Amino acid sequence: MEALSEASIEEYVEFIRKGLSHKELVIVIGECSVDYTGRGGSRLTDGERIVTIKQDGALLVHRPVGYKPVNWQPSTSVIEVKKLGDRIVITAIRSKPREIVNIYFKGIKLALRGKLRDHGEFVMYMDESEMRDILYEHPYLIEDGLRITEKEKPIGTGAADLFGYDRNGIPVIVELKRVTANREAVHQLYSYVKAYTDKAGVKPRGILVAPSISSTAIEALHRLKLEWKEVDLKKLWSFKREKSVEHKSLYKYFKQ
Repeated sequence: MEALSEASIEEYVEFIRKGLSHKELVIVIGECSVDYTGRGGSRLTDGERIVTIKQDGALLVHRPVGYKPVNWQPSTSVIEVKKLGDRIVITAIRSKPREIVNIYFKGIKLALRGKLRDHGEFVMYMDESEMRDILYEHPYLIEDGLRITEKEKPIGTGAADLFGYDRNGIPVIVELKRVTANREAVHQLYSYVKAYTDKAGVKPRGILVAPSISSTAIEALHRLKLEWKEVDLKKLWSFKREKSVEHKSLYKYFKQ
């Protein structure tokens, strides 16, 4: 990260412009006003604020207090910075819908720019093992009439998350993903289906269970004749929370 302070207007403009052209994270702290036009209109008068422009073009204007931005713009393709009299103007233009945010800096205390790397995975509610355990106990959340008999069933060179039988007695192999399922997940499920078919001589149904799925994964599912079932993580979380609550009898309560 590079920092700039106590600089001229021209130096700040060049510093910010360079960060924007390189698609870097840009943070500007200073006194500014904000004009917004688009689906509505707003005016924020002068005050000291933190303006963040992320590497994908998302723009946020934060006041010194509160966690919500007072102005914001999602990923924006056109962001410009220029000198206008004794002020620096940052303009973010979004085409669909048409929205424009103009930030007029009266003075800047600090400007930062640089690249950040973040390949971490955001885990919401639970991990795949917790998903597996809940769906093992409540298989109807996948499909009515489904009966799960095994968890982590060894098949081929791997292990399927869940294995069981549908209401018609057909074997079912279930592969779980707690994030958006991609084409690799489909191919993983297909490898289990093929290995089971080769060994048992019976073709099972293959069901990919995830909160969402990519377009390439949908194409692969159709081509390989596999299935996808959407799972609601919030609903699974409610089952986990209920299970974690210990229900005590009156006898245990008075004994304590």
